[in-house]
Amino acid sequence: MGQKQKQPQQDLFFEMTRMMVPRDFLEYFSVFEVKELKSEWQIVLHEKGNLIPDKLKGQEDIVLDGYCNPMHILSHCFTLKPVYLVMKRRRWKQAGSDIHYSNEYTLTKDSSKLTPDMAGFLKI
Repeated sequence: MGQKQKQPQQDLFFEMTRMMVPRDFLEYFSVFEVKELKSEWQIVLHEKGNLIPDKLKGQEDIVLDGYCNPMHILSHCFTLKPVYLVMKRRRWKQAGSDIHYSNEYTLTKDSSKLTPDMAGFLKI
């Protein structure tokens, strides 16, 4: 019998990401970094760059203009520290304009700032 082949590191990272971040979120966001702070873990997610808002699709000279204020959502607690998903939505504009556009997502249940799985677990 041969030895079982190890999973490539990229596959391991993807599987761990799916364990920590709801699958619906990964449709719109990619993991940018993971930070351990004194009282919490943060998984920072940036909106994917190809998700241009509908109001700007088909127009010319569309540019990225930074990010909206981040949204902190309580996820799982695998250690004694809570794990927060820090969602950063992109802000877009047409070159030469001061009008900004961004995508809107339903990421939480009601206004609880909890992932849908966590809200279900807590029965909120």
